[in-house]
Order: sequence, then C-alpha cells, then structure tokens
Amino acid sequence: MSDRTSIDDLDLERSLTALAKQADNVIEAETEWPELAAEVDVSRYQRQDSYPEWHAETEDFNPMFLAVLWAKTEDESVTGLSGRLEDNPDIAEAFGFTLGNIPIGDTFARAWRNRFEELQDTIERAAKDIDKIATERGSPIGGHTGLNREETDGSSKRTEQRLLRKKTKEVLDQMADVVFPALDIPRPENAIYDEEDLLELLTVMGINGEAANNGAVINGDRLAEQKDIHPTEDPFYEDGMRGETLLNAIHELAIEEITDMVNEAAGRALTRIKPYADFPEPVFLAIDITYVAYYGDREGMKWVSGTPDHKQYDWCHKFATATLVGDGVHMVAGMLPVGNAERTDNDAYPGEGEQSFVHGDVVRELLDIVSDYVTPRCVYADRAFATADVVSAFEENNLRYLMPAPRNDRTKRWLRRNVDMKRGILAAKQDWSFRGAVKGDVSNSRVTTNLVGLPGDPDERQYGYGEEPDEDEEIVDEEDQTAVPFYTNLHVDDETALDRRQTKRQVEKYNRRGGIETAFKKIKEFASWTTSKEFEVRNFHFGFAVLLYNAWLMIDFLVQAGLDVEFRSKPRITAQRFIAYVRRRLSRLI
Repeated sequence: MSDRTSIDDLDLERSLTALAKQADNVIEAETEWPELAAEVDVSRYQRQDSYPEWHAETEDFNPMFLAVLWAKTEDESVTGLSGRLEDNPDIAEAFGFTLGNIPIGDTFARAWRNRFEELQDTIERAAKDIDKIATERGSPIGGHTGLNREETDGSSKRTEQRLLRKKTKEVLDQMADVVFPALDIPRPENAIYDEEDLLELLTVMGINGEAANNGAVINGDRLAEQKDIHPTEDPFYEDGMRGETLLNAIHELAIEEITDMVNEAAGRALTRIKPYADFPEPVFLAIDITYVAYYGDREGMKWVSGTPDHKQYDWCHKFATATLVGDGVHMVAGMLPVGNAERTDNDAYPGEGEQSFVHGDVVRELLDIVSDYVTPRCVYADRAFATADVVSAFEENNLRYLMPAPRNDRTKRWLRRNVDMKRGILAAKQDWSFRGAVKGDVSNSRVTTNLVGLPGDPDERQYGYGEEPDEDEEIVDEEDQTAVPFYTNLHVDDETALDRRQTKRQVEKYNRRGGIETAFKKIKEFASWTTSKEFEVRNFHFGFAVLLYNAWLMIDFLVQAGLDVEFRSKPRITAQRFIAYVRRRLSRLI
C-alpha cells in the first residue's frame, strides 16, 4: 500500500467530513498531531459555538476544538485533557495554547457538554475518519479502535503505534527521573540555569547532530527565551547558557568521573527495563573496541591511537564497550576509554614495556563495571582479545567465553592437519596451550583453552568470522583457505558426528554478535561532534551518545515485546523515527 491512499480506497461507509478531507490531504506515514494541527482549519465551525461573542473564552475556540478532537481521535476521555496537554507541550502549542496557560480542572469536560453540544456529532465523525485514514497510512495519529487485524495489513500497525507512544513516554520519563540524575554536571554558584538545562542541550545536540559549541549557542538561546532571560539586562547571564557553558562544565570533570557517571546511568537504565518485559537473564555479552576517528593536531594528545589498516582514517580515540547480545538486544552495558599508556598498569606486565592498553585489563574493568546488574552466560570477544591475559581474566571471573583465535603458524598447521575443508568437517582440540604475558605473572605464562577449527566458506575472506580484520592482524592470502580458529572454554568435541554437530552449534553462537558493528555506527550518529582537543569533552559526548542509543533500543525492545508477533533482531523502530519522536518531545525528556 502506498503512503497516500485515495478516499475511495478507504471504503468509508459515508463520504468524509469536511474536516476529515483536510486531514486526508495532510496525513502521511510519519505525520503526527503537531503537523496535522498546523494544516487544518477549524475556524469554520465557530459559527456553531454556543458561547456568545462577549464570553471570556470565545477567543479560545480553535485550541479547545482541536483539543477535544484530539481526545476523541485518540480514544481518550475529555476529562483529564489538561494533564495530557501538559504532558505533551508540543501538541498543546500546536493547538494554540501557551505553556502555563492551559485550562485546568473540568474546563474541557464542561466545554464538551455545553459549548460543543451541537458539534459533538461533527467532532466524533471527524475523529473516526481521521483515525481510519491515519491507520491505513501507518501514522501514529489516532486510537485505532474498532478495526480488525486484517484491516491493518496483518501487521497490527495500530498496536505498534500505540505501544510506541506509550513505551517512548515510559522510557523517556525513566531517563528523566532515574537515568539522567546519575550525571552530576558542575554549575557556577549563582547560575540561573538548572543542571537539567545542560542535559537538554546535550540531548538536542546529539539528536540534531550539531557541533557542541554551536549547538550550545543555538539551543542556549532557545532555553533562555523559554525562561524569559534577557542577556543584556540580567546581571547573572554571564553564568547562563552561553556557547562555552557546556564545555566549561565538562572541563571540570575528570575522565574517570565522566566514565563512572555514564556507566552508572547505563546501569540504571538496564535495571529499569527489566520490570517492563521478559528481559533475558542471564545474558550474552560482547566486548569490543570502538574506533572514533580523529583528524586534528596530535601534539600532546595522549588518548589518540593509530588505527587498523582497513580503516579509512589513520588516528582515532578508542572506547571499549560491553554490549548485551540477544534477540533484538544490543544495548551497551558499560564503556571505558582506552589508549592512554599513562592510564595502564604496565608494571604489572613484565617484559611488555609501554603500550597503549592491555586487553586483559580492559576485560577485567568492563566485567567489574557490569557485574552488579549483568550475569553473562557467555562472553564474546573479537580476535584482538585472544591473548593469554584475556583468557586468564575470563577464568579469574569464572566466565565462559568464545572468540576467534589468532591465525599464526602454529594454529594454521593444526587447522590444515585436522579440519576437512572438502567435506566441511570441523575439528576440536581440548586443553590447547599457548603462552603470553599475564597480569601479575611472567611474560610467558602458560594458559590452556579449547581450540576449534570451523570450515570456512572459500568465497569469504578468512580473516574473521563475519567481522573486520583486527589491528595488527595480517590479512590471509586467498590461496591460504584454511578453517577459522576459535578459542573457548565451552565443552567441544569432534569424536562423533553428534559431538561435531553440538560443537558447531556452540561456535556458531558467535553469530549472536551480528549487528554489533552496526550498533557502533548508530552510537556515533547520536553523538554531537566537537572540535575540542580535550578528551574529557570527547569522552562525555561518546558516553551520552551511548545513553541515547540505549534509549532507542529499549523503546524498540519494549514495543516488540508488547506485540503478538515474531520477535525480530532488526529494530522495528528506526533510529531516524526515534530521533524525530524525541526531537518533538524534548521538553518532556528532562
């Protein structure tokens, strides 16, 4: 069905009302009430207004009419309209109400009974028509009542739209009440703005993709206007929302403080989602390194590192992340900036010398961050983490793990001897040992793991298992088509055909990581970009982007959990749709 549907296709029992015809020309798949209210003209109905011209509320006809039309279309009671308008200021403003001047008490109920007595039938007929038009076109407008599942193309769009509105409000309310309070941002003693104003600025910039300083200028002016602040007259405006306000606040925070605040906020969000749906527990956890490109001057930049050869940029900031992995769940549970040699406990690794970061320490810190609210069933890591120290870290925490193994000469020889590539038969070796530096031990500590060789597709690049090549890893020559090796402490065996099938199922669970790379790209879309060389600023923007990204996926997860349809890993609610939704509701976010 096309986005626009003709009136004939709607199969209405009667011709559309005049008001519904206006709506028919406006409503598209993503149209919401603010857009609809801006385009429809309801003044023609004022001749049926029972209030005389001298009545004090006569001038409020259009807003009152649109408000009761909204209630009827959404299948809501007219009683309680005041509170719902206050909860939806974007809609209230679109109707013509000014904030702080929305009628209170039973004003709307009295107006429906008395003022609109002669218009009740007109409004209710128009509401039903608008509801049906919106349903057919996939618009979130309307209560979508009285329709059969077949009438919505079998996809239950009306249920999805209603759940989207409900769950978005629930999640954003939780973020405002529970998550954001974890972000303690400094303010001057005599500041006239609230801490929440800074968070709103950051949200606006992340949603709009604006530069940090320019976004603070633009949106700071908007906040000042809302608060009736006059820059030239108010002596305290020097402590107000200027372009440097957000940057100055972040500069007062240490990198560790920022990281701790973001992780506490992420933990609060993940804890709050559990009562709303059957959240998977225990979970699978993926540990990765995210690269954020850096193109500026590198002099004195202690957090800038080189990139793998396959990247299109030479320098970057690196962030380690622990991400929940499951059906439709790729939410970040913890983040950690890495890459500064001065912040690494290199003395605990004899023989290693100075290095940007040690993967084993990254694993230990991330596991410590998420341990209070995540119990991993198994941890997935990419090949860069396949070191003796990481294996030791997993064993110290009594965790099961699965990760692609290095393709060195030793593993290649074993793969060639044992994996039957022609017949596609895997091989498994228990108690495979190798050596490397382990924290608090010697530089050639011996660790044991299980090695699995999984036959690979000769038409696919063999430097990973559906992933990009790791830093410091040599890309395999096309003629060297051996199997893909994995390290794991899961039970694996190749003695019988049944053993091999079970082992293959165990290893192919690594595909649960699918979508992680896409997740990292989406996180970057939620981050406001900045030219600041201060890593505190970049660390804060990345962390806040993680929180916005998690909010999007939590809403999608809750919507999918509420639908009586097959759960799918691809989000039903696109990032663009979420961004548009939040952009219209920023005043409720904080």
